[in-house]
Amino acid sequence: MPPADYDAAVVFRGTVTEKKTLLVRPEMPRRGRYAITFRVGEYWKGSRQATIVVYGLDDGTDCLGGSSYEVGAEYLVFASQEPSQDVLWPGSTTLWYSWTDVVPKGSPVLMTPACTPTGKVSELFVRDAINRLGRGSPPLAEAK
Repeated sequence: MPPADYDAAVVFRGTVTEKKTLLVRPEMPRRGRYAITFRVGEYWKGSRQATIVVYGLDDGTDCLGGSSYEVGAEYLVFASQEPSQDVLWPGSTTLWYSWTDVVPKGSPVLMTPACTPTGKVSELFVRDAINRLGRGSPPLAEAK
């Protein structure tokens, strides 16, 4: 059985407050990109910020997604952190995804890793994941 946090850098429950559609990259014309902002209610892993931005793509067969997030809905999110870079599709010269036009190259970017139980908290599989995670912690208060 995989670990409860799926080796994610950040695990939290939060409500989507904004879903910003990013410009289409000419090198990846068939895949939309998004910056999804969450108001965090509970953390299991990570820096415990009150708001957090996760970058996502149109949902695809590679388990990377982000297009299905809805403003106002609450989600459990498992996010990996990696440096902003241009990532080629394995074995080809086709761009798989990229954030370097949005976030400076090398800067940390949070993304939903492949095939985690990220989803709306109303879903049975998500409630099961929350039960396995146990009690979380509240976000830290933002500086005023």
